Amino acid sequence: MGTRSNIAYLKEDESVVVMYCHYDGYLDHNGRILLNHYNNEEEAQELVDNGYASSLSSTLEEINDGRANKDKPETYRSLGNYMSWNVDPLFIEFIYLWRDDQWWVAFNSSVKTPDGFDKRMYYYTDFKPLKEELENWDADNPIERREIS
Repeated sequence: MGTRSNIAYLKEDESVVVMYCHYDGYLDHNGRILLNHYNNEEEAQELVDNGYASSLSSTLEEINDGRANKDKPETYRSLGNYMSWNVDPLFIEFIYLWRDDQWWVAFNSSVKTPDGFDKRMYYYTDFKPLKEELENWDADNPIERREIS
């Protein structure tokens, strides 16, 4: 089973373009690759416009060599529309978003419910700057610390 993620960018008209990535969606893999290899608007858009990735790599050629299918990215009217109706926190663990000249990340979380069948409610956190989230992750996981270039 993969750690699934969506990677997206916000367009000038406020629509959002979204690709799916099946494996390694966590901060220490996809987050670092996005910061180290796709950290400007042109590279972010080129990555997302490329579509489905089984796993991220440092080049589109490597991504395309290893991908299981060639699904195109999807476009949604707005970030609010996408987040409210088109993504499920049980299926997609991380959402990476290029906007305002940087990567942002939201991830799934849950709270216990006082009663009910499921006993938990799942939701996405607010988007936070990816670089800061990785710095916090490194502080909590010093054995796994790696440089962010």
